[in-house]
Amino acid sequence: MQDDIKVFATVVEQNSFAGAAKILGLTRSAICRRIDRFEKRLGVRLLDRTTRRIKLTDAGGVLFERSLHILGEIAEAEIAVSQYGGEPQGTLRVTTPIMIGLHKIIPLLPNFLESHPHIKIQLNLSDDAIDPSLTDHDVALRWGSPTPSTIIITKIGGARQILCASPQYLERKQIPQEPKDLLHHNCLLMTRLGSAFNEWNFKLSNGEIQSLRVYGNFVVTGGHGNYQAVLAGLGIGRVTDLRARSDLETGQLVQLLSNYQIIETIPIFAAYKGSRLVPPKIRAFVSFLQNNF
Repeated sequence: MQDDIKVFATVVEQNSFAGAAKILGLTRSAICRRIDRFEKRLGVRLLDRTTRRIKLTDAGGVLFERSLHILGEIAEAEIAVSQYGGEPQGTLRVTTPIMIGLHKIIPLLPNFLESHPHIKIQLNLSDDAIDPSLTDHDVALRWGSPTPSTIIITKIGGARQILCASPQYLERKQIPQEPKDLLHHNCLLMTRLGSAFNEWNFKLSNGEIQSLRVYGNFVVTGGHGNYQAVLAGLGIGRVTDLRARSDLETGQLVQLLSNYQIIETIPIFAAYKGSRLVPPKIRAFVSFLQNNF
């Protein structure tokens, strides 16, 4: 009965037999047979389905509403019992931007997996903000300012910003020696909330903060576009040390004003589904990241 309820609820959530089959690891025909048998056993039709869509019947709507509560209680009961099983276990599905994954997560995984040998990591590297409701992942790592949602958001660290330019750009311009020299350079800007964010703040050697309003002839909406513009030699840009590391090593980029600390850092956070009880594998992973980032 429990398995049939889970199959039924998954079909409704995915609005697709094929989608449910993918998540549950079954064939579409097997899902159809399970629903047919379930309806016959209950003596009611739960779903009206055509080749194009699936629609809940009145009986199906009542069952779906109650099934969410039932499945939630079962999941929380399993989590509660698992606390007594000692070691967190299971497959942990994580999605992360490419730079965070390559330079932060993967280097930390040997220690994490050594400490938790019964956990298996399934890592998805992508710069797209995929799976916002965490349908296919347990944890999503993101940077920037998270938007409010029902998903739990935990800050785990931050990415430091640095100033960079390409050698080609610096061949045409004098290398800046202090922040005010940037006023004579083409500074690449990114938009934030519809306006160009052109106030750059620096911490001076005496501890004072210098705010500098910079200008340039190129404005872009995303970090990836800004980075490509820096590489192309359009001007000087602020980028994260994670993203620039490999290009600095190969000489594709040159770091500027390294004696001046840029005040703003980009927060990195972990997002995961909230409930009264968080699965041990998620709790262990997020706690590990907080302690080691």
